[in-house]
Amino acid sequence: MIAIGLLFAMCLFSACVSSSPPANKTPLNVSPTVNMGIESVALTPVPDYVGFDEAKGYFLQSELLSLNQFQKGTRVLFIQGGNLDESGNAERWVFGVNKGDTNELRVYDHAGWTIIPWNNAISAEEINLDSVVSPAALFKQYRNQTVGSSTIPAQRDIELSNGTYKLTITSGSTSQVLMFNASTGAAIGTGAAIEQNEE
Repeated sequence: MIAIGLLFAMCLFSACVSSSPPANKTPLNVSPTVNMGIESVALTPVPDYVGFDEAKGYFLQSELLSLNQFQKGTRVLFIQGGNLDESGNAERWVFGVNKGDTNELRVYDHAGWTIIPWNNAISAEEINLDSVVSPAALFKQYRNQTVGSSTIPAQRDIELSNGTYKLTITSGSTSQVLMFNASTGAAIGTGAAIEQNEE
């Protein structure tokens, strides 16, 4: 058992260069109670972020994957960005789309498009993708507010519907909501007092 344990440990640290301990060395007594200095570390994968402009630029490709390809009149009714970084790029972008009598969610991430049927009604104004400010522009304009100074990592999620961006920033047990006009980028509501960054 000792030799098998040593062999396993040596394979881990030396990529199995040596299959047994040197002949002039006494094997270590390896047991479950011995602390060999090896700690289990949970590795968190780094998200692959994509920009809103990239997702918008590839939106036409999603038509080929639509669940209702033969129905004309694609209307984007809401957009959500999940887990935004400090530059306004998201781990994924979700487009809520209406085509005739069907609705679907078109999700864009680093792997491409995924289409999901959406049986719920979507009550919102149609979004003209060419007339909205990108979240990246908002994050640049209001960097102090969107990034913040907290040492606790923040979760940022954004939603665009009815002409308004709603940015929710959650840090620890607190959350903050900022709202912006999607066409002009101006802060609205309680966000009207937000100061723009000086260039």
